[in-house]
Amino acid sequence: MALFKKNKKISVSVFCGSRNGKSKEYLNLAKHTGELLAKNNMRLVYGAGGKGLMGAVANGVIENNGEIYGVTTEVIAAFEQPIAGTKTKIVKTLQDRKELFIKNSNAFIILPGGFGTFDELFDLLVGKEIYDKHKEVVPGSRLSETRPIILINKNKFFTPFVNLVDSIIKEGFMHQQNKKMYKLVDTPEEAIKIIKNYMKK
Repeated sequence: MALFKKNKKISVSVFCGSRNGKSKEYLNLAKHTGELLAKNNMRLVYGAGGKGLMGAVANGVIENNGEIYGVTTEVIAAFEQPIAGTKTKIVKTLQDRKELFIKNSNAFIILPGGFGTFDELFDLLVGKEIYDKHKEVVPGSRLSETRPIILINKNKFFTPFVNLVDSIIKEGFMHQQNKKMYKLVDTPEEAIKIIKNYMKK
């Protein structure tokens, strides 16, 4: 179910941790990402948490009068309280949550995080890979093969992930072209530029 079918504003899912991380740079990165989304008139779609990087990115949007749609589950909402005053959709399962992220986003930004963040990232990549290989038999797939998936590599956080992908390719379990499924950047500004260029097409 789409949350905003008639609204033409660009919507960007941001996946990130519910913890602060060891370096304050991660919180600053998340907040700055939220600020840039709001200043560029892009809607934030995120996991509805008020703590850690999730809370920071949401506050960055709020402080710049931006628009937010949070999506969470009943269980998660009990310990990751949504920020008061933000629009929040509560669903039953994590899979339902991810489906709403995907159906309601034009692009995806991935910031540092833990298992939950990587679960969301891999869900995107698996869906994209299946669509790319079998789009002739899966019309109307939930994930267009063209929507950008952007990893912001602050403090080289995602470098081990990139190295893992290289190792998987070397061992013959993935194709070299799979590396084109995501984009690795250093700053939120680069991510916003990629999204803007994509939306012009």
